[in-house]
Amino acid sequence: MGKLPTPVKPSADHLLDAPLEDLLSEFGIELNVYAIDEPEFTGIAVVKAGRIRFILPAGRPSAEHDMMARAMLGRTLHVELPDLPAPYQLSELTEDGQSALVNPRRVRGGVA
Repeated sequence: MGKLPTPVKPSADHLLDAPLEDLLSEFGIELNVYAIDEPEFTGIAVVKAGRIRFILPAGRPSAEHDMMARAMLGRTLHVELPDLPAPYQLSELTEDGQSALVNPRRVRGGVA
């Protein structure tokens, strides 16, 4: 019996340049927009049982939705993307429930 092909990791250029709807379809990601009354909240990626779902807040500019969905997609697929512009940040929850900043990357000694 043959081996299943190894999935090809997408490039940063592909994640940044392809239409967002195409990327969501390509990677089987469900995108939901909910009324969330938290000004600091810009989205969450939920990975559970091999499925990926992005939740974004309603009433935000489409450019913000696009930027955050691409940042979450890069993180979920382990593709390094450029840092988000201030004031945006991408954090992930650690196994002990603590929030850890992942984008923008922390700079040490002038090197990210």
